Amino acid sequence: MTNLPSIKQLQYLIAVHQHQHFGRAAEACFIGQSTLSSAIQTLEETLGCQLIERENRSLMFTDIGEEVVIRAKKIIADTMSVKELTKSYKHPLSGKLTLGVIPTVASFIAAPLYQFCLQQFNQLQLVLVEDTSDKLLDKLEHGHIDMAMLALPYHTERFHTQVLAKDHFSLVHHQDYEIAADVSDLNLLPDKSVFLLEREHCMTGHALSACHLNRSDCINPFEAANLHTLLSMVEYQNGVTFLPQMALNAGILQGKPIVTNGVLGDAYREIGLLWRKTTGRIHDFRLFSEKVGEFVNQQCEQAKKEN
Repeated sequence: MTNLPSIKQLQYLIAVHQHQHFGRAAEACFIGQSTLSSAIQTLEETLGCQLIERENRSLMFTDIGEEVVIRAKKIIADTMSVKELTKSYKHPLSGKLTLGVIPTVASFIAAPLYQFCLQQFNQLQLVLVEDTSDKLLDKLEHGHIDMAMLALPYHTERFHTQVLAKDHFSLVHHQDYEIAADVSDLNLLPDKSVFLLEREHCMTGHALSACHLNRSDCINPFEAANLHTLLSMVEYQNGVTFLPQMALNAGILQGKPIVTNGVLGDAYREIGLLWRKTTGRIHDFRLFSEKVGEFVNQQCEQAKKEN
């Protein structure tokens, strides 16, 4: 039988690569430094090549060592996937689940979603993380979160994507702001009258694309960091903006002299759940997306009826 590296040895190798120090890696693995050094040496003997160059108190991974670390991470991920797979079938939707949510969704449904999950999944420990789309996808890829709730379309080819609902856009403005009663072509809006979030928020791109607004002169150069700043510009009659129905449903305009100009036809963004294609918790995630999908759909549909 071929002598193969152990999972524990590969974990120790990854720890040394992460910390670039044998002592700190040993502390992170809760073992003595001599035990870790011995395990790495045994691994090198098993593989028949040097993975780490050691000189006094410094170390450097060899080219083949770097490649082995990449493969080792995949092996560990696949091994964890096997463990997750069996656990999810024995105890569906139990344990910890970390869900990342983008700000333009979390602002409106994070709290009720958390309560909904507490009621629906009494064995599940849900942890919510709010961040931008790019950062959430990076966290998802590296295993720092289990799932991500994003607005689509987005570049999500690396992950499994489950669309939950359509979130329609409405044009909003101050009740005294002069605007045509029927804005059929948004490109006819006055110059610099459209206020949007800064570009790192995907809602800006979604709104422009979905609303077919392609005349750049319409757009004000000011970029808001959040929706509340955006609405303050509208409240002072500086111009107009677009809001998703999810925001309207959450009462973001309550108490403000701002009105909607109606749902903009087929202008919408999709709300979706993403997870790694290699996960062993696919049974859990499908159950979760089914229930959460009903919740998110209800939020969007309710807003659609109200507006």
